[in-house]
Amino acid sequence: MLTSTRYRDRSLAAEETIRAAFRFENETAPYLIYDANYWLFGDLLENIPPDYCDADPTSLIDYQTAKIERHVTEYDDAYIPFLMPWYGTGVLASGFGVNAVFQDRMDPAVDLPPISDVGQLKDLRPPNPEEDGLMPRVLNAIRTMRKRSDLPVGVTDCQGPLTTALQIIGYDKMCYWMHDYPQAIHDLMQTVTDALIRWVRVQKEVAGQSMEDDAYVLGIKIPGGYGGVWMSDDDCVIFGPELYRKFVVPYNSQLLTAFGGGSIHYCGTATQHIENYLKTEGLTAIHNLNLDNLHEAAKMRHALAENGIVYMTADFNVADDYIDEYYRKLFAKMGTQGLIVAAYIAPAITLCDGKYNDAKRDPGQTGKAIEQAIRKFQKPQTF
Repeated sequence: MLTSTRYRDRSLAAEETIRAAFRFENETAPYLIYDANYWLFGDLLENIPPDYCDADPTSLIDYQTAKIERHVTEYDDAYIPFLMPWYGTGVLASGFGVNAVFQDRMDPAVDLPPISDVGQLKDLRPPNPEEDGLMPRVLNAIRTMRKRSDLPVGVTDCQGPLTTALQIIGYDKMCYWMHDYPQAIHDLMQTVTDALIRWVRVQKEVAGQSMEDDAYVLGIKIPGGYGGVWMSDDDCVIFGPELYRKFVVPYNSQLLTAFGGGSIHYCGTATQHIENYLKTEGLTAIHNLNLDNLHEAAKMRHALAENGIVYMTADFNVADDYIDEYYRKLFAKMGTQGLIVAAYIAPAITLCDGKYNDAKRDPGQTGKAIEQAIRKFQKPQTF
């Protein structure tokens, strides 16, 4: 495992605290005040370099390195420094021919899907990571990061099979074709899953990573022995349990088991999928931005805990006058054992009443206030 000499002791200690949570042996919850975001959403415009996502990764590396340096001088949390070849959430989809859209000082996004007819699905071909879409840009960034630093390098944003399929054909066609052409959707999901497994493997090889370790789900290190991959599955929240069980669970299981297990991320509420997650092979953790719906989040957390699956609860920073109340309620509802808590510091937004609003906050003051609240309200508890 690549570990920076400078941060070695910190990283090893942090991973052990996370590992204790995965073993359900933690007395208090490991927490991260995550102000070293590799994405651009939520940062102040004046702090974002305009060339961050250029083909030359110099600006990307400098931006992330500066955030890491600042974080380790301010916090002694469970954050483990690493570099991320970030080019938005549509890298794999771009390899399938979906156009990537770059806008000034914003995260890259995907354009409208190129598929309009179900017959076109049979012509989809797996992308070549060295040639297609944004994939070569990611591999170049990984190689450059390894030349410039001995920090671990994570794989780029890993959208799961469902999200990638939706990026390729669109939400409307996916929903219709699940009913009208189920075999075509299964074939699409298998094609995407095979391509995603290959894509993760290629990145890990270039980064010098273990296939069953070195995974960072939205910046949180999955400890060795609990899987080497993570995926974003945000669109799970809009599907009912039956369709999800039929068209998604088998393919998520393939991805997770290919790397010895791992984590699924989603934003919002997905309690309709509790049983589906419990039946997902290789799942060791759920990472959830709960959007201030702590009641539903607690349902998911406790159902997972009963089956030995870690719950990582997270949100972008809540409003200043709500910080204490938010974390008081969070720990009262969720306890601590098998729980990991992340606060993503985003000075340009604030979360209140389940909605994000524009703001201009001091990230240092916000982070310290959240850390103080976490330490104040969490108490050693067993599940």
